[in-house]
Amino acid sequence: MPEPTYVRDDFFIDGRWAAPSTGARIEVISPSTEQVIGSVPEAGPADIDAAVAAARRAFDHSDWPWLTLAERAAKLRALADALSDRVDALATTITGEMGSVISYTRTGQAPAPIMMLRYYADLADSVALRESRTGLMGDWTIHKQPVGVVGAIVPWNGPIFLAMYKLAPALLAGCTVVLKPAPESPLSAYLLAESLAAADIPPGVVNIVPGGRETGRYLVRHPGVDKIAFTGSTAAGRAIMADAATDLKRLSLELGGKSAAILLDDVDLDAALPGIVFGVCQNNGQICVSNSRLLVPRSREKEIVEAVSAAMSGQIVGDPFDEKSEIGPLVAERQRDRVLGFVEGARADGATVTVGGGRPDGLDRGWYVQPTVVAGVRRDQAIARDEVFGPVLSVLAYDGDDEAIDIANDTVYGLGSAVFTPDLDRAERMALRVRAGTVNINTHITDFHLPFGGWRQSGFGHEGGPEAVESYLQAKVVGPY
Repeated sequence: MPEPTYVRDDFFIDGRWAAPSTGARIEVISPSTEQVIGSVPEAGPADIDAAVAAARRAFDHSDWPWLTLAERAAKLRALADALSDRVDALATTITGEMGSVISYTRTGQAPAPIMMLRYYADLADSVALRESRTGLMGDWTIHKQPVGVVGAIVPWNGPIFLAMYKLAPALLAGCTVVLKPAPESPLSAYLLAESLAAADIPPGVVNIVPGGRETGRYLVRHPGVDKIAFTGSTAAGRAIMADAATDLKRLSLELGGKSAAILLDDVDLDAALPGIVFGVCQNNGQICVSNSRLLVPRSREKEIVEAVSAAMSGQIVGDPFDEKSEIGPLVAERQRDRVLGFVEGARADGATVTVGGGRPDGLDRGWYVQPTVVAGVRRDQAIARDEVFGPVLSVLAYDGDDEAIDIANDTVYGLGSAVFTPDLDRAERMALRVRAGTVNINTHITDFHLPFGGWRQSGFGHEGGPEAVESYLQAKVVGPY
């Protein structure tokens, strides 16, 4: 096995590179070559203690929480500039560590965090931190103040984008942060750390300590942390809620999804196909808002299945560094086996795999899965109920709009959905009946200028938009005057 190509022996704590407390290491495996491509230290309890202490000092004893919004916005812009200097390295690093195709990392994964920082910097002008109000006993002032130290735990599928969903609004609000990247994708976090240093973000304001599940649990339970912001699975979210309950930490949880794309009976199929395919294949199918359930009118089921199968089979699967590749490997062998297990389970239970369903020809190395369409799926099957997290589309037929809504809402999740129809009034009526935080119309998109969050077991709280800043602030009432 070749030597790692990216080796770090330190953490970013208190504005400097700090030696780890133990010799524990995380090896980063390329999902396309199955070779070790990097190695970083794994944070233990003493490292988390040091990171939290640094964040605590920066919040309790520095002027960071007391800066004006404009002053903190200037720091966000400086960080955006520093990340811009590393945008190419960021794209190639993310492609290497988690397999997202290079065309996607260059257009989405790498530039989006920079855009997000600039959006929140510009938002500073409209955030109100002070309000006067008259109550029964006189005049009062309501002050919005930062929550405190935030433990931010992010997954591997959007390592810097999802980190910035937390960092940008938290920093604008005046919080300090301990960021724990996922063990599958810690390499890009070091580029973020270098950018923090280059932007002269004050010591302790952001600290970065990679680690696995136990590292995350120690951070969640740490008494020096005031809030946990987490993106990940619903199962992990439940465990975090239980651990955070010990000292009643504030939480924002963006969890799993099982999104439904509803094609109405008047759908323009040619116009809808790009959104359908992107909705399930974006980021190799490894997104929480994947439209992995396609609900189709029974009267057009055969036509739609044929068209969607042809479109999915046309997707180019290959080396994620190849500009022509549209779908790369899944992040890990366990993930590939899990996805193929769902497909085989559905096939054994009577569903029909119309395209894909296995490993692509000629790609014997790497954790690749063919773009797959499974037709004739029933709503009670596991592939229709559980989050698959791969390029797999399940097709369920319905009779009438009411049944379509019933099937769409027959899930414990409520993160995203979509409605495809040229009739926009009808689309909005359907969208209002879907129990989900976001319902796209004739497209598949997530816009960080808008509040993004889940209903039911997809979590609570919002990321994106001004609502995200509110989640890092708390009200203090002063008066009466």
